[in-house]
Amino acid sequence: MADPTPPDWSAAILAWRDALGPDRVFTAGPEMDALQQNVSALQRRIPARLVPRTTADVQRVIQIANIHRTPVFPTSTGANWGLGSGLPVRDDTAIVDLSAMNRIHEVNVAGHYADIEPGVTQGQLYDYLHANQLPLRLNVTGSGRNTSLIGNALERGIGYFASRADALSGMEVVLGNGEIVRTGCAHLDSSRITHAYPAGIGPDLNGLFAQSNFGIVTRAGFALMPDAGQAMSVVAKIADDEQLIPFFDALIDLRRRGIVQTIWHVGNRQRSEIALGPLVADQLRQQVPATPPTPLREQALALLAQEGFGAWNAVGGVFGTPTLLRAMRREIKAALRGLAHVTFLDDRKWALAERWLARWPAWPAVRRKRIMLQAIKPLYQLAQGVPTDAALKSVAWPVGQDTSKPIHDVDPGHSGMLYVLPFFPLAGAVAREVIDVATAILGQAGFEAYITLNFISSRIAEAVINCAFDRRDEQATAAAHRAVDELTERYIAMGYPPYRLGIQHMDKLVDGDKPFWQTVRALKQTLDPNGIIAPGRYCPPNS
Repeated sequence: MADPTPPDWSAAILAWRDALGPDRVFTAGPEMDALQQNVSALQRRIPARLVPRTTADVQRVIQIANIHRTPVFPTSTGANWGLGSGLPVRDDTAIVDLSAMNRIHEVNVAGHYADIEPGVTQGQLYDYLHANQLPLRLNVTGSGRNTSLIGNALERGIGYFASRADALSGMEVVLGNGEIVRTGCAHLDSSRITHAYPAGIGPDLNGLFAQSNFGIVTRAGFALMPDAGQAMSVVAKIADDEQLIPFFDALIDLRRRGIVQTIWHVGNRQRSEIALGPLVADQLRQQVPATPPTPLREQALALLAQEGFGAWNAVGGVFGTPTLLRAMRREIKAALRGLAHVTFLDDRKWALAERWLARWPAWPAVRRKRIMLQAIKPLYQLAQGVPTDAALKSVAWPVGQDTSKPIHDVDPGHSGMLYVLPFFPLAGAVAREVIDVATAILGQAGFEAYITLNFISSRIAEAVINCAFDRRDEQATAAAHRAVDELTERYIAMGYPPYRLGIQHMDKLVDGDKPFWQTVRALKQTLDPNGIIAPGRYCPPNS
């Protein structure tokens, strides 16, 4: 049964200040105001923001929360953009901000892993690997440098190379009852295989803490990739939307045969425009600083049109020896012949293009290609495992927010963005169906459908569908939420549930009357009997 004892916030806040220090507990001021600034245009009542520095701090936070029945919601860096950012699922929940727990304890080259805390970002770990010249590659996401590795993996985020669902091992977790559990072989003091064999002995508990509210992960191993020879990016595009099904089926075949080893990322023209438009504008701005903002935007879109970005544009990656890459290039060209225009890029070809284009800078055609080359460079480097903030400008671009300066956080400002993230079986005809539904529902509400399809494996794909709106416009904000609600419900009814839910959509799938969710509730009652951690997050309420 749910505990009827009401929360005692005043006593809890006093106890937290005594345990963490007054400079680590906030109840008002800019540290609290910043939480309500989020790109999803959602609001929650938040009594306090707690900033622990150690696992012992987190354990004390939970012990105090249990005493005073005050629920808490852990965030790593709060960059759950488009899905609620750093806000809790429910009102009257304190935030446990883990961003100060950002130590890299070890990077093991032979074992291909990093032992890190939840505040470690993909930018921070990349910088560490680069500074120490370690022969390891990071499975980056297209999100910003300041996004948490552990937080994203616990949400089963999708990287450039692969899903991050199985990236974590040897997790240290503070349970809702205040105890600490270590998964896999991490609980064995003598273990030397913790991060090489994540399952360990007995039941595999690693998956228990992904998309759950049973505990707070304070440390974990994060899988890295060894440098696997040379890398080659593949860019394929089609000019006509009618070619979509055979184009997708050809891409699927290349994935299933292992020719393209990374995830195919396939975006529609609208997605390409918001991703590349601000980057092209940056390059134009550097060359003609006096160009006013509106003409500059028009110039950028015109240049993209001239350079022939297609109705759909696919990017994938191949790794190996020069001989292997030549063979793969032949296979890819043969598979896409007559369907798509294909370009291959690697570091050598990139350097040659830069040198060649620098010879004739005044020629209009050369100038356009040089601008495009520099604009896509940050996105090309994702294939090298280099995280970037460049893609964050795509959130500001659709509603005309200034993109002339670097953007490291999309929550400030007036740009709004909501995501719908359905999984679907990997087939061209199914992809067509998913696309048509998004285009119809968002279009009827007056919004553009910005779509990327990620071919995660040989069997499953994820759609990343954005709805952009201006948060200053209350009617547009409400309409965007209604459209995204409808689209989410439609995909669930079609059998294509989202792989990840926004904080406002937990009730779309969490059904306490179903055996699955009853089992989840039973686990919650065992590991967090007072329902302290993240109430409402992927779990039905206690009854």
